[in-house]
Amino acid sequence: NVMPVDVPPTVHAARSVRPSVVLVTSKGVGNANSQGSGFVVGFDDSIIDDIDDMKDRCHILTSAHVAPPGWKVSVTFPGDPYKEYPATVVGRKLNSDLALLCVETVADEDEDYPFPPPLVLCSEDVYTSTFPDRDADRAPVSEIGSPVYAFGYPMGVEGPTMTSGIIAATTKGINYMDAPTGEEGTEKSRPFEKTSFVITDAAMAGGMSGGPLVNFDGVVVGVNALVRPDLRALGNYAVSSLECEEFLEKLEDQRSSDSDKSSGKVNGNPVNGNSEGRRKKRSAQPKEEVSDDGGIAGFRVMLYGYSSSKAEASKTLRRIAMLDESRAENAMRSAYSFGAGVVDEFYVAESGDRNRAVKAARKSADTLQEKLKSEGLLVEVEPVHLLK
Repeated sequence: NVMPVDVPPTVHAARSVRPSVVLVTSKGVGNANSQGSGFVVGFDDSIIDDIDDMKDRCHILTSAHVAPPGWKVSVTFPGDPYKEYPATVVGRKLNSDLALLCVETVADEDEDYPFPPPLVLCSEDVYTSTFPDRDADRAPVSEIGSPVYAFGYPMGVEGPTMTSGIIAATTKGINYMDAPTGEEGTEKSRPFEKTSFVITDAAMAGGMSGGPLVNFDGVVVGVNALVRPDLRALGNYAVSSLECEEFLEKLEDQRSSDSDKSSGKVNGNPVNGNSEGRRKKRSAQPKEEVSDDGGIAGFRVMLYGYSSSKAEASKTLRRIAMLDESRAENAMRSAYSFGAGVVDEFYVAESGDRNRAVKAARKSADTLQEKLKSEGLLVEVEPVHLLK
């Protein structure tokens, strides 16, 4: 972006970034609710385009704890502060506290794309050397001492709000707050043990989690994650942009692989074959990880908790999901002991037409999910990976 004449750098950053920063609200059972932030990012998902190209879609990167499993998540854009868009969770990486959301609306040929533009993620790590390389061809995009700005929706303040500071340090891992562990295998690990953070003195407050930390040019260097009161001004942590890129690329590669297999392409050709090209493009779309078996798709409804008594929850599962007493008890026991339990699974085969199978299986799972949510159960739909 070219900076207008006589506009201070802070104002330039605010004008560039604020339109793409969103309010994320989540509602659980009873009166449980939470508020956080997010921002629009580019995401390439050819599978959803192939299935339904009659909708405009937008992807939002946020913190995983802002969109808890089973909660009803909504997104509000600054350009339309009185409208809430229902959001779908595309994917989560709990040990990095990252989540990708998708919102959509019916496409109108006579109207412009209704969502704000995506922000760009920095593809370079923060330069931390004490002795800069004076022979380098160019200065690093960001380094210790670089000015940065944190954006988000702090509770009690109309946003998106902006604070300023500098990059104070970087760090790998933190063992300060609780987080789910063992998400990518059975081995347990400390919270955020392998996560890269950018530390800043730009103030962050409750509700700003998931918002972007950007540099002078409005390029995202991190996602606001947590505040450590014991470090005072140095206690503001953001998940590094490289960590975010890795998360998004992994989701894109999975979707591209599924799409290529579905359409008979090999090694990603002729389209969407290289993640480097997609990284440069970074234009927005969602994701549901579906089976790569020809015309078969599967989705399951997962139980994460319930607001009523155990007896009432069991009755609800038996009445609505048609589970017997043993299966209902097993689902609730797994939700209590391991964080999630399977309620039911839906499989559809459609003679080689996988897109049709995906729609049918997902519709059945979504229908059950909505019925259970209306009864106060924390449930969510996820894809089932089928092995040949």
